Amino acid sequence: MRIAMVFDGLGMGGIERVGIQYVALLTQAGHEVDVYNLQPEKSELQDEFEGVADAVYPGFLPLSCVPGQYMLMVKRWWWGKYAYPLAYLVSKLCMLVLRIVQPKRRYDVAIAFSGHMRDLTFVAHGFVRAEKRMAWVHGAILEYLVLSPTFADLYRKVRNLCVLSTDRQEFVFSSHPYLSDDLSVHQLYNPIDLSARPPHADAVAALRRAHGGYILVVGRLDRDKDPATVIRARKILEERYGKTPHVVLVGDGSQRAELEALTRSLGLDDSVFFVGLRHDVEDFYASAQLFVHSSPCEGFGFVLLEAMKYGAPIVATDSPPGVSEVLGSDRYGLRCRVGDAEDMAAKIATMLDDAGLREHYRESGFNRVRDFSCETISVKLNQILKDLR
Repeated sequence: MRIAMVFDGLGMGGIERVGIQYVALLTQAGHEVDVYNLQPEKSELQDEFEGVADAVYPGFLPLSCVPGQYMLMVKRWWWGKYAYPLAYLVSKLCMLVLRIVQPKRRYDVAIAFSGHMRDLTFVAHGFVRAEKRMAWVHGAILEYLVLSPTFADLYRKVRNLCVLSTDRQEFVFSSHPYLSDDLSVHQLYNPIDLSARPPHADAVAALRRAHGGYILVVGRLDRDKDPATVIRARKILEERYGKTPHVVLVGDGSQRAELEALTRSLGLDDSVFFVGLRHDVEDFYASAQLFVHSSPCEGFGFVLLEAMKYGAPIVATDSPPGVSEVLGSDRYGLRCRVGDAEDMAAKIATMLDDAGLREHYRESGFNRVRDFSCETISVKLNQILKDLR
């Protein structure tokens, strides 16, 4: 098959790292895969995509030309319901012009992989020509319908969905019966290559010398990942439990300056370290004593699989629906309440106090991550491609 995989940017995010794995699986299975980047300015991972895809192309669809985003006007402002028809019409006309002038290549399947409004629109409205269309839902369908009913219209156009979770899916179909008739929905976990990117022994040793038995956080420094709760939990660890581990945050984002100010205000300058975006994140996983995940909502949580792969025990907020999907009922890691720094600190303290518990979760994580191996997911993925409507 010739497959177009469309991304809303190729930055340093979890979706993009998962996308690299899927492109690799598809090419290894004999498919020809082209990647489209709809935000060429976000290209930190583009080199890695070029290493596995047949080609990487820029796509052009400004968010201002995506009609569905204007539905927010109706929800947010009293005057939105009056302005929405005009905004929709103008953006629709702009989108039609852009679709005409952009070069189109022919594919058997076009996939909106980021699952955002922009790449879904790009695929659903034929910016790439394809016999069949598909979209990834990085979580459960209901999460996206809550954001905007426009997602339902786009899903009906692409017809085929891959979801990470079927949480409350029966409710979605009972309340939106037209969706159950129009959609073919498949559940598929994200794959992880268990043999790729081994840690570097020298780098691991250096990190342990620098930070001791430290706590690792990996992800964007934005509110939707809530790293501030980890920093507050670190203060509670010191005051209530007498523990002073370093915290290392790998990643960058719009909240970095605010988080650094929070760190200073809590007197944690010597304990909390911001190391920015890194391409050697495997060395951090392998050297950390504990991995902490803090998102208030998580479609899946690929970083949890990465932590398991490199042997880091996990404390994670019980973010619906993805964290429990991966960790179970504390079977493969300890969960804490979302946004609750005190509960997070208590779970971290439990882990730090009990070397046997850490070893238990390290071993159970190694076993759990095999359920997401590339070999297992590749078989399911190729069957799904055969069954597309």
